[in-house]
Amino acid sequence: MANANMLEIISTYIEQHQLLPVDGTVIIAVSGGADSLCLLHLLHQLCGPDRRYPASQLHVAHLNHQLRGSASEHDAQAVACLAETWGLPCTIGAEDVPALAQREQRSLEDAARTARYRFLRAVAQGNLIAVAHHMDDQAETLMLHWLRGGGIASMIGLQPRQQDIIRPLLAVSHADNLAYCAQHQLIPLEDASNGDTRFLRNRIRHEILPLLTSINPGIRATLLRTAEIMQVDYAWIEQQIDTCWPTVIDTISEEYIRLQRSTLHSLPLSLQRHLLRRVTAQLCGGQSPLELRHYKLIEQLLQQAATGETLTLHLPQQLHAILDKEHLVFTRGHGSSPFKGSFFCAPPSGAGGEGRSGDTPETLPGAQPLDPVALGRRRALGGWGEETSIILAIPGRVAIPGTDWAAIAEPVAEEVLQEVQQALHDENWHQVWDLLANTRYSVYIDSLNIGTSLVVRTRQPGDRIRPLGMAHEKKVQDILVDKHIPRTQRDKIPLFFSSQHCLWLAGICIDDRVRLTSTTRQILRLAIEPL
Repeated sequence: MANANMLEIISTYIEQHQLLPVDGTVIIAVSGGADSLCLLHLLHQLCGPDRRYPASQLHVAHLNHQLRGSASEHDAQAVACLAETWGLPCTIGAEDVPALAQREQRSLEDAARTARYRFLRAVAQGNLIAVAHHMDDQAETLMLHWLRGGGIASMIGLQPRQQDIIRPLLAVSHADNLAYCAQHQLIPLEDASNGDTRFLRNRIRHEILPLLTSINPGIRATLLRTAEIMQVDYAWIEQQIDTCWPTVIDTISEEYIRLQRSTLHSLPLSLQRHLLRRVTAQLCGGQSPLELRHYKLIEQLLQQAATGETLTLHLPQQLHAILDKEHLVFTRGHGSSPFKGSFFCAPPSGAGGEGRSGDTPETLPGAQPLDPVALGRRRALGGWGEETSIILAIPGRVAIPGTDWAAIAEPVAEEVLQEVQQALHDENWHQVWDLLANTRYSVYIDSLNIGTSLVVRTRQPGDRIRPLGMAHEKKVQDILVDKHIPRTQRDKIPLFFSSQHCLWLAGICIDDRVRLTSTTRQILRLAIEPL
């Protein structure tokens, strides 16, 4: 692309998709990299007195994610100086993203994105936010979503405008932006983390897409065509959701969204899932955290008999689905819910690690008591109960009798293990949990001397475990009481045993003797997953 045409191309794209307001303020997210510098320079030529959008005003926003120490501070200062030089108002924010990732059990990538958009929306106060996503980002996003698995909603890719977010650069590539910066003597800031292939998006950018390009030089165009096809189908589905929304949604508030149970359940399964995606996205800042396994759990919840008993399902990002006789309610947060349910899910309290002490059991990120709707209540059907024990080979996966769940034990892959060992040696716990990618129902333990098989069973009188951070064993019964697990649910939580002792009281705590330390050489993942 000739750089002389860049301004005209972006201007045409903006007009085609009606991205800029006739008047008002546009917040520009500026990291200081080539793409955001290009965006800022282009919009600065288009907005303001005597320009194409004379009543539009620009406001620069930059968030210091506190991931790179003094380098992050330098980037923030550089963006502030540039905004001042160009006579633009600027807001600089900061957030401890590693702490956020640990607190909310997210990967660093996800926590950074959450913090960034939360900051931008706080600055915008309802105005539009311009971000510098380009054509290559579109291809990477589609590949990322494909690798993670997802439906139509995840494969439509980045849109020119999504609610308050506008993307004026989707018509150009990263190479175009680099050339534009060179032409206009704009000096981009370099972020070393962009080359860190431990992050999946960077691996896609630097390894997977180049490999696919060697096989199919038109892979990026193929991905973009796929998104275009999906967008047509997605638009039709959204119209159907708009139509049924008023009949399904009973109440919307800042704290919760209440749905008519029977009306929701009467919809075709596809519309059920798309509607639930929209509901949970509204409660989670515009992006639903639900995956296929979560939809299946919600569907199991809806199939429970309408007895009047209140049932609660605990989902990612502090979401809770609460079912009563007539309604399904979604609420979010660690605090007390406005609805009372039969099942308890203890909130996580830390990442765990070497040198912890104290009398309070700790839980690993993602270690939550299992959902009794999908697991514990099946005991009444004659499968899972006090007398049931199953042998779990290492590695292995075995169905838990009478339930829709499987118990899993699998060693961490050698290539990942080496990186984790280095992070453990450096006591870099943020990197450890980012590499291990905890889920709600999985934990990682030091597997030295554990043997070749485990026993999975429910509790028995006298069972003990040494909870993470404690120096002495504690009765499982006492832990369940301390965690306020209802009496009716205590016999329904799986315990994983080696030949020596209990390793994991599923969803509540691991044994301190198998915690990961700087000397760990073998790591085993224990998990409960839907069949």
